[in-house]
Amino acid sequence: MSIKRMSLRFNLDNESDRKAWEHLQSIPDSKNKAVIDALNASFEQANTLADLIRQTIRECLSAGTFVPADNSSLNEKPEVSEDEAALLDAMDAFMGD
Repeated sequence: MSIKRMSLRFNLDNESDRKAWEHLQSIPDSKNKAVIDALNASFEQANTLADLIRQTIRECLSAGTFVPADNSSLNEKPEVSEDEAALLDAMDAFMGD
């Protein structure tokens, strides 16, 4: 069996540390198991939330119909500022495309 050991320190003058310490002290069962379960749940929830947001954006964009306001602009490439380009790149990365 391979066991990895890690120790934690809590600064009780720090509100966040103190709250975590108090939560651990209130656990009647294995504190080790509680910490492991909390870490796993936290990461799984973050991944699930990101996936849900991606799916929602995809559904919203796929349901939309985009019609240009002026047909003369169909042959022209729209000008995109650096900020807009960065936003579009970030959205592409977020959507996984």
